[in-house]
Amino acid sequence: MDFNEIWYRIKKGAKRFWKKTKRLVKRYVRLLVRHTKAKDYSILIYTIAAVLVLILLFVLIGKAFHGKKKKAEPTTTEVVIATPTEATEDPVVTQQRMLAEQAEQIYNSSAGLTVLVNPTHPIESGYTFEHKTLNAGYDIDNRMYDDLISLSDAINAAGFEYNILGAYRDRETQENLLNSQIESFVNEEGLSEEEAKSKALLNIDEPGYSEHETGLAIDIASGDVTTRTDFDDTAPATQWLIANSYKYGFILRYPQDKTGVTGVNYKPWHFRYVGKEAATFLHDNNLSLEEFYSMIGR
Repeated sequence: MDFNEIWYRIKKGAKRFWKKTKRLVKRYVRLLVRHTKAKDYSILIYTIAAVLVLILLFVLIGKAFHGKKKKAEPTTTEVVIATPTEATEDPVVTQQRMLAEQAEQIYNSSAGLTVLVNPTHPIESGYTFEHKTLNAGYDIDNRMYDDLISLSDAINAAGFEYNILGAYRDRETQENLLNSQIESFVNEEGLSEEEAKSKALLNIDEPGYSEHETGLAIDIASGDVTTRTDFDDTAPATQWLIANSYKYGFILRYPQDKTGVTGVNYKPWHFRYVGKEAATFLHDNNLSLEEFYSMIGR
């Protein structure tokens, strides 16, 4: 049997199949029409269902075939090239930034207790505070009273005696104190008025530039000291105050190692109330009040 005969029989068989299929389809359509006209929709429903099933089968077969085709294709490995990470902040810069943020927060919550007063920062015009008089007769800002009492109790509990040498001074008292010191230098040391004032300002502030006028500064010495001239900074009471006063909201305002920053001579008797939070922050970071203000950009 040659190829032409085979091809002839295939075509002949296909024509017979096509004719039979057409007859069956026509017969099925006539049956469908007849039942539909008779309002019998069962055959129509079965037909629709069969068509949907066929469509679903074709879709599933197509997906299966497509999936196999994709699996047969060679796969490629996606290479992800890592981009350089952003430069990280220097640890020192990070620490400084975090300290500055903490300082700013403390400043905002201090209710004015950290007010800066020094030879270049005068007391603001109209500055006032609520006065509280101690048993020793000195006036202080009422806001520091409770912590001062706690500090006093702690000094006593540590076994030390102390004297308060000064607290609040009004503008007139501060002026008289400075003038008295200037006069002493002129008379006793033969200095000119200008020279005497420059020397006096190393230890006594100009009126309007003294922390004592805020009511937040207090001069404390060990029990055997009655004046600043015979002050001994090695006395146990003074050393205890320098080491522990921050726990009660006080700082040694003019430390020996900060004279270049504060612009004021070392005054181991002069303590300033700034509140416990600020005092602890300054103590832990070895900062003066000037450095605190520089940190927050004020």
